[in-house]
Amino acid sequence: MLKREVLLKVLLSCLWALMPLAGMCASLTDSVSVYLSRFEQADGVERTAVANRLMRLFYQEELSDEVIVFTDALPSDSLCQQVWYWSAEHYYAVQDFKQARTYAQRALPLCEGRSIEADCLNLLSLSCFRLSDYQQAAEYAKRCYKLDERTGDPDLMSSSLNTLAGIYIGANQPKEAEKYILKGIEYARQANNPRRQAVLLGMASEVYHAMGNDAEALSYIDKACKVEEEQGTEERLMVRLAQKASVLVGMHRYQEAEQVLARIIPFFRQRDNKHSLGIACNKMGMTLLSQERETEAVPYYREAARMFVSLGDMRNEMHARRGLYESLWTSCPDSAKIELDRFNELKDSLYSNATAESLARYHAEFGTDQLRMENEAQRHRAHTYLWMGILFVILLVALVWMGMHRRMRMREEALQTIIEGLKKDDNPEEELAKDTPDGDEASPSALDQADRLFLSQLVSFVMKGMPKGDVTVESLASDMCITRGQLNRKVKAVTGITTQQYVLRIRMEYACLLLRQSPELSIFDVSCRCGFDDATSFSRAFRRTNTAKRPPNNLQTSTFAS
Repeated sequence: MLKREVLLKVLLSCLWALMPLAGMCASLTDSVSVYLSRFEQADGVERTAVANRLMRLFYQEELSDEVIVFTDALPSDSLCQQVWYWSAEHYYAVQDFKQARTYAQRALPLCEGRSIEADCLNLLSLSCFRLSDYQQAAEYAKRCYKLDERTGDPDLMSSSLNTLAGIYIGANQPKEAEKYILKGIEYARQANNPRRQAVLLGMASEVYHAMGNDAEALSYIDKACKVEEEQGTEERLMVRLAQKASVLVGMHRYQEAEQVLARIIPFFRQRDNKHSLGIACNKMGMTLLSQERETEAVPYYREAARMFVSLGDMRNEMHARRGLYESLWTSCPDSAKIELDRFNELKDSLYSNATAESLARYHAEFGTDQLRMENEAQRHRAHTYLWMGILFVILLVALVWMGMHRRMRMREEALQTIIEGLKKDDNPEEELAKDTPDGDEASPSALDQADRLFLSQLVSFVMKGMPKGDVTVESLASDMCITRGQLNRKVKAVTGITTQQYVLRIRMEYACLLLRQSPELSIFDVSCRCGFDDATSFSRAFRRTNTAKRPPNNLQTSTFAS
């Protein structure tokens, strides 16, 4: 039985390896839904293989910048989180918003506390918005914005604010959306992200169009179209043009709007972009209806209604039903009544009192947060201008005192180190005499007090940096508030050797001390305490250094206590 199971696993692995080659012949097997079903049923090695296949599919769809590969050692929760999140991204990209929401909701609990949490919340917010669930969309968007706000990244914050503005537009509350979109545009400019700016400018156009200020709306949408043209993004430009068509209709420039829509509708049909196509058809129906061309408007509204029913987008379906009711009223009153009933049903569902209250609460919370931040900023500026002179004097005195206190503490530590080291030597004077060549100008007796204090401070910083491995010449010079060149010249003048050589000798002396006093420590433990990454590097350095003899007498200042 065991051999059979092993052979089965090998066979499955081979089959999964061959699956990419058979992709063209088995498109159904290669679909995301099939692999997701297999993922739910599989476990162990097979489940990881299915997940990797899904990631390759998502890469082929250009959802990810690179192929994500999972190993068998990856915990099950992390594997599920990645598969469900990217599946949600896939379904949102193909405009299956219900499935996108389902998988994003499954992934969210596993994303909490991780960097991907904000992305998952944003995806959930957009999916709920497309499904016209504004209450849930606002809740997710608010949570996402708070996470983005903690990062301080203006690009992320502008994206969240754009989503919030879209939610309030969808909920027919454009005045509330205005605050979000203007703040978002400000953040997008700070981030210097032209594509994000184009999206926000387009949303601002929708906000002002909904408020009846079409002149302002046209100004924003023209700026957005200009940015998209400069970026060379054709599909995004078509979306902006669809927004412009609404403004043109609002300004009674029907022929211009019709020309724009006649250009973009075939484009969206060719790209199979159902959502954008449905919106464009709605706008074309509105354009024709405004010119009293009801019969021509009907097929556009019907196509839009079919699109939005399949996508589950009740808000845009409601607009299509209203257009059908108005277009059919004269020619077919019975059909018009059916469309009117459906319109009222959707309207009652979308704009319920509970939804309005929830959105008002979220808006109030945002307004309170913004007001608090603005008040705090104003208060801070006032205090800064008022107390600037006093704070500068206090800060200067504090820095001088801290510097003096730090120097005194380092000197006391260095002196204590010297005393402890001398206590441990049986006959330090005799040792010094042996090790010091005649005329060695760097013996302790030859060093003046300033040089001894300099070396004591240097030893202190080396000791502090050793456990972290931070004993480079640059870090030591920074700690001692001098340049690297000044440090090298000073050490060379006092000790006769380079700074790196001197630091290495300090580390080796400390290693000898640890080996003598703590024989239970392994070579690896000693190397770590002396700031080496591994025992091999430590051993090479130890062999290169003449550890059999005491370091030069100037190093006596660095005798270490345990």
